[in-house]
Amino acid sequence: MALWDRFKKKPAPQKRNYAAGRVDRLTASWTATPQTPDQIVEGNLVTLVARSREQYANNDYARRFVELVQSNVVGPHGVVMQSRATNPRGGLDTLGNEAVESAWETWGRRGSCDVTGTLSWKQAQVIYMRTVVLDGECFVRKVKTKKGLRLQFIDSQLIDVTYRHDGLKGGNYIRAGIEFNEWAEPVAYHIVTDNNSGAYVYNGKSYTRVSAENMIHGFLPERIGQKRGLPWMSTALARMKQLNAYEEAAVVAARVGASKLGFFKSSDGESFTGTDYNDQGEIITDAEPGTFHQLPANVDFTAFDPSYPTGEFESFVKSCLRGISSGLGVSYNTLANDLEGVNFSSIRAGVLEDREAWKMLQEFLIDTFCRPIFEEWLALSLLTGKIVVQGGALGYSRIDKFKEATWQPRRWSWVDPVKDMQAAKEAIRLGLRSRSDIIREMGKDPDDVWMEIKAEREVMKSLDIPIDNSTQMSTAETVSTSVSIEAPEGQEIEAPQTED
Repeated sequence: MALWDRFKKKPAPQKRNYAAGRVDRLTASWTATPQTPDQIVEGNLVTLVARSREQYANNDYARRFVELVQSNVVGPHGVVMQSRATNPRGGLDTLGNEAVESAWETWGRRGSCDVTGTLSWKQAQVIYMRTVVLDGECFVRKVKTKKGLRLQFIDSQLIDVTYRHDGLKGGNYIRAGIEFNEWAEPVAYHIVTDNNSGAYVYNGKSYTRVSAENMIHGFLPERIGQKRGLPWMSTALARMKQLNAYEEAAVVAARVGASKLGFFKSSDGESFTGTDYNDQGEIITDAEPGTFHQLPANVDFTAFDPSYPTGEFESFVKSCLRGISSGLGVSYNTLANDLEGVNFSSIRAGVLEDREAWKMLQEFLIDTFCRPIFEEWLALSLLTGKIVVQGGALGYSRIDKFKEATWQPRRWSWVDPVKDMQAAKEAIRLGLRSRSDIIREMGKDPDDVWMEIKAEREVMKSLDIPIDNSTQMSTAETVSTSVSIEAPEGQEIEAPQTED
């Protein structure tokens, strides 16, 4: 080696750009190997589902979250279908739409829409969402019978997450109990079942193969290539379990402290025989308010008065619940039913943020459950002539026309009705929103509202009851309250024209 080589500056060791990328004694237990979605699902799904169901049965906050999803996503009336088929002139086909909506409502009654005959369409939506929350997914089989379409809800654990098989016909393969083609498109679902004529046996288990065309698999994918859903409470389950145990211990400590228990202690170590004993040989003594007892000779009484829980209990529970609510995607005040110290601005911001999250989940319910079921029902109903207009059955050739339907999910009352209604009125005046849009935001069907208003006015007119039109904005009022715009020099701006 040359002498000058010894004095060369050695390159400094390369440093990582991110602290989270370090591997040292503080991060040694932190995983550094990414897992595929299949590995995550197959390794965790069964345990997470079991613990999610257990927490729902024993944890008030888990039950509260499921009830929040049910009441805000499904609502009191469920997601309502509104047929919007049009006629050749571009207007709504009123008779056809009414026939479709009437037949759909009849099918959705209790006893008609599921194979057990115990659910209504609204209850089916509730079961679907509750199952997706607890299990992370819901499987619904579409059964075609002589009576029409029927739904069969299948326990997610009957789709064996450990079932994988390669080399099927056409290059298909099975992962997590689901059969896929070369493009990772679901082809069939393999359901664990008792031996029957349509079942087959693989590795000691009996399976029934159901085509993907007849199955709905609803879940919210979080990763590319994810094939099964995980419970929505997954990230919060550990903290929920520990908080539940902590609260139980605190309640027991408070109960023990309120009981003012103590111990008998003999100064000479001799046993005390001057009182009653239970089967375990322990001293029994009764305590009544305002009474004192004389202790036997050489026996002292040592009080046991735990002071826990102390002042930090409430703040600690709140801190845990804030973390849990973040993991569940709801506001702390909503999950904990805690409105203490909340002002109007903060509660409004929290409520509006929650509602945007509920709207996203409503779209999930519509896209993965309501619309596919409706289109399947519509096709079967048109084929069997169950939709009748003026004595004649609608033909299957009109299926594309009557697929045009909108879905009206649950909406909520305004936090500040006066201000929000004033804002809606201003948006209508400026042409930014329609009255129909605002009515839909309130959870109602605009056509039903117009017909109800028309019928109400006709009744009031027939009874000589004056109709109050003071709330209608006149053209003159609209012009006088319009936004002023400064015209360029030498030009004029015409007043906006509006319709009553």
